Amino acid sequence: MKVEFDIASDQIDGARDYQEDAYMVNQLGAADNGDVCSLIIMADGMGGHAAGNVASNMVVATFNKTFQGNFPADDVAEVLTDALNRSNDQIRASVKETPALRGMGCTMVTAYVQDSNLYWVSVGDSHLYLIRDRELIKQNADHSYGAYLDMMKEQGMEIDEQAGMSRNMLMSAMTGEEISSIDVSETPIKLRPGDRVIVASDGLDTLGAGAIIQYSSWSATAKECVYALLKAVEDANKINQDNTTLIVVDIKERDAGHSRDSDVAEAPAEEEAPAEEEAPAEEEAPAEEKDDK
Repeated sequence: MKVEFDIASDQIDGARDYQEDAYMVNQLGAADNGDVCSLIIMADGMGGHAAGNVASNMVVATFNKTFQGNFPADDVAEVLTDALNRSNDQIRASVKETPALRGMGCTMVTAYVQDSNLYWVSVGDSHLYLIRDRELIKQNADHSYGAYLDMMKEQGMEIDEQAGMSRNMLMSAMTGEEISSIDVSETPIKLRPGDRVIVASDGLDTLGAGAIIQYSSWSATAKECVYALLKAVEDANKINQDNTTLIVVDIKERDAGHSRDSDVAEAPAEEEAPAEEEAPAEEEAPAEEKDDK
């Protein structure tokens, strides 16, 4: 059974007066076998106003160009990993050329959907969720210190938090240095009609799992879901609310009467978040520590 996608996306600044998230939705067209393919890239910048924006937009653009140059791919995991490493290399080259950008970096999560197959690669604490049968299932790894502590506790090895380490500190990020942990799907998750995939920056953490499931269930379309979740984040009025970016993909059964040309989602062929003006970094922050939520 073939499927098609309904994709919607948007972002908010939250309590910040600048936007460090960047994203792109790229409808890649059809693979050699006729499968509909979409690439969704989301990066959450860090390192100060200008530097975070530079890093996230640079990673999104480099990843998209690298992946698209290898599309269609036989080994998707290898191409995803290569695109991520090339994006990280671009950060290193930019910092070398412009020392004022030292300290910039980002987290990143990319989802590649080929018909009913969901692949991903991610670094950091941004999210890839699958909502199925009113259950919120996180697909990608969380590389924050808090997630590490929780994992150790689940394995029966509870350890005390280290002094000076906050739970939202990153254990792995894209900073131009060697990436300590990369999460990549070696085999895809099989999607089915009725599934909803969510790609989001960690600004969505303002909402609990129950709230995300509830607002999703009230939303008949991907566009409605994006609006409802972002409005809920805003209505929470959280102090120091982080930038929040949300891309929602609804999986639908493809009408057998549709032609290949009609098998596109509602999102533009290539949609990218507006980039802010690239300026010298106004401040430096630890390369692997996100702003307080």
